[in-house]
Amino acid sequence: MNRMRSSLVIIVSGLVLGACVQGQDYQRPPMETPDDWSRLAPVPATVSTDHRPEAAWWNTFQNDELTGLIERALEHNHDVKRAVARILEGRASVLSATAGLFPQLNVSSAYTNIAVSKNTLAGLGLATGQRPGPQVFATPGTTFDLWNGALDLRWEIDFWGRIRRGREAAQADTEAIEQDAHAVALSLISDVGQSYFRIRELDEQLDIATRTLAIRQESIEIIQKRATAGLASDLDVKRTEVLVSEAAGLIPDLTRLRAMECHRLEVLTGMSPGSLNLPSKPLRTVVVQPDIPVGLPSQLLERRPDILQAEATLVASNARIGQARAFFFPALTITGQGGLQSADFAKWFTGNSLNYSIGPSVTLPIFQGGTNLARLDQAESQYQQMLENYRQTILQAFREVADLLVSLSSRGEQLTHQRRQLAAAQAAAQFAQVRYRNGMVNYLDVLDAQRTVLTAETQLAITERARLTEMVSLFKALGGGWVPSSTLPTS
Repeated sequence: MNRMRSSLVIIVSGLVLGACVQGQDYQRPPMETPDDWSRLAPVPATVSTDHRPEAAWWNTFQNDELTGLIERALEHNHDVKRAVARILEGRASVLSATAGLFPQLNVSSAYTNIAVSKNTLAGLGLATGQRPGPQVFATPGTTFDLWNGALDLRWEIDFWGRIRRGREAAQADTEAIEQDAHAVALSLISDVGQSYFRIRELDEQLDIATRTLAIRQESIEIIQKRATAGLASDLDVKRTEVLVSEAAGLIPDLTRLRAMECHRLEVLTGMSPGSLNLPSKPLRTVVVQPDIPVGLPSQLLERRPDILQAEATLVASNARIGQARAFFFPALTITGQGGLQSADFAKWFTGNSLNYSIGPSVTLPIFQGGTNLARLDQAESQYQQMLENYRQTILQAFREVADLLVSLSSRGEQLTHQRRQLAAAQAAAQFAQVRYRNGMVNYLDVLDAQRTVLTAETQLAITERARLTEMVSLFKALGGGWVPSSTLPTS
């Protein structure tokens, strides 16, 4: 007994002295990041680099209706709920990976009635590989009961860090799932904002088309009266009728597009199509020019969910390299069994029924057919793939932000010119009406002027909506500066 304990101490001491966790701890790969966004793109005057976006960044648009839709979407959208369920699944996998660090205990109880063959010898079962037991050493021809209650122990000592690296990989995978959920929520907010501004753009176009139709209907009454008096030709009447039909034809199509966009918004907010009552409100009534805090480029690495997700997968791949290396080293396992065993039920729970066996076992891989080498090669290859994916994700993030900064800078100039264009077109249309009534121009000039006004108003509404949606996209590209703690489960 003392010799066995001495051997166990020597083996355990030797393994402890030589043991170490395999693989290198994760270190973030170096990435070159610009000091300021101005190196990548012209920064609009409405963009601030002094601070990050606020938590609820959508409040920057100062629109209670939009804020309510976003908050409802975060609470009821089914894609967000699915992402949350995946987080719970990932956290359960971490618990499963951690369980290998602890001893595994099982309790068993059994009753057996044994009849030993008369044509055998006591102890003969040992020669056929049976484990020592009462049925092996029993006298041939005897019959007896066997009552057994046992506690089984198995504990793998994680000297080389195989289990710990597996737990590290599981934790990183769970972090990647959480960042994916953040990305889903961020995309949802962006989609709701873009859908809302698209609806308001269609409201603006409907308002323009309705006002244009009313003006043209008034015009045709005037032209008909002038034609009756011989002051206008039938051609002028027909041309005006064409414009009336053109304006009237726009309204059903715009109404159709608005209904479809409302259906999209309803699905995003977890509602069935047709259940959202969103009164008409022209885009010009919700246009704002918020100050957009973009922070510094280096902060993007800590804020964008897709970058953090790519880095988490890189951490997991790095941990799996260490896990794969640990398979090359011997595994030490402590196994044991103890309990009460008796052929007489009345004596089952007495001290003489006690039996146990416990001891260490060491398994050293000698030849595995290349399995361990293949496992290591696979882990290193996956790490390299995740590394390139991480770098590409960062470059893509910088490109998205730079593109949106350029777009917002150009939109400001474009809106200035389009507002001037609209003012000039409206003035030209008034002049054309006056000159036509005085007989100085034909009605074709009036029609052309009215078409120009309609086109200018429509283009201005489209550009205003594009500017607002690009602001939403910029907040999304910056990572939003927001962690949806009210939506995602706590650890």
